[in-house]
Amino acid sequence: MTISKKIYNYLYILFLVLIIVFSEFSTNFVKAKNFVIKDIEIQEKYDLDFDKIKVVDKAFKKAFEILISKILQSENRNISKSININQIKSFVEGFSLREEKFVDDNYQAKINVDFNKKDLISYFNSKGIITSSINPIDVMILPILIDLKKNQIFSYSNNPFFLNWNLINKKFHQINYVLPNEDIEDFSIIRKNISDIENYNFNEIFNKYNLKNRILLVLLNQDNNLKVFSKLNLENSEMYINKNLKDFNMKNLNQINDAILGLKNDYENKWKSLNKINTSIILNIRLSIDSNNFLLSNNLENYLNEVDLISNYKIEDFNSKQIIYKIVFNSTPDKFLKIMENAKFKVDTSKDIWKLQ
Repeated sequence: MTISKKIYNYLYILFLVLIIVFSEFSTNFVKAKNFVIKDIEIQEKYDLDFDKIKVVDKAFKKAFEILISKILQSENRNISKSININQIKSFVEGFSLREEKFVDDNYQAKINVDFNKKDLISYFNSKGIITSSINPIDVMILPILIDLKKNQIFSYSNNPFFLNWNLINKKFHQINYVLPNEDIEDFSIIRKNISDIENYNFNEIFNKYNLKNRILLVLLNQDNNLKVFSKLNLENSEMYINKNLKDFNMKNLNQINDAILGLKNDYENKWKSLNKINTSIILNIRLSIDSNNFLLSNNLENYLNEVDLISNYKIEDFNSKQIIYKIVFNSTPDKFLKIMENAKFKVDTSKDIWKLQ
């Protein structure tokens, strides 16, 4: 009887733990199926015509436009103009109103909106448009401005692109830029390589900041024409952008800000191209974990919930030795291993069922 009671207690504890784990698994997975747009600010005159439903509809539309800008390339953003509010509302999974207040006869609030990820991806795919995952990233940028006529390199404090770069931001931007500090040694390196500036990697400068993602931005100004060269290294992918801005006045702040915004949008498009959710690619991955390592299992599930390239996952098998996850991934094996590496997960791929170590 004593032994049976102990076994019963152990089984009870085991099933209780499993219920908690699977409950959290289900809740997190539901959250993972949504695109979440936070802190949409809304304001409306509070008078006899005030209608809260219409105000919330405006917030849905604003949130949807931000989401579109996050997940679609620039050339596809105009599709939002052809989507009416009823269609937008059909994608809304839920919302929450925050910080509601009345100021000077105005209603003000912030709203968080959850959009159904699967429905949106399917909708855009039906229109021949591939979406990208939302994946914020820190990038070191080195903006070098040179006056070719004077053969002069501008210091950071005299470089309007450097000074204004982080002042021009949009809510849909995913790239967070880190600018270098003023350093005499940096300018010595730049001067030394001015003759081959578009080909030099400037690792001596970049490596000081311990960021693997980096952009070299070279701006060559001559006779009111600005030649712009960008070399991007994002997640080990090297990309280039060249453009010429004619009739460019370096003293015109509006032109400078427009140029910065244009470059940032170009960089966002390049980053999105590396994070496309191509549902036509269906890669089934089986990943095993030691069944006693609950912490690793929980960390994995939390991470899988955040990865937009994962369209589905489930526990396929569970026994005393291992937990086997079946993961549906919308990209290549190399991409999966890369994002796992970035998240500090070690994956042994030597067997058919990969193992998380």
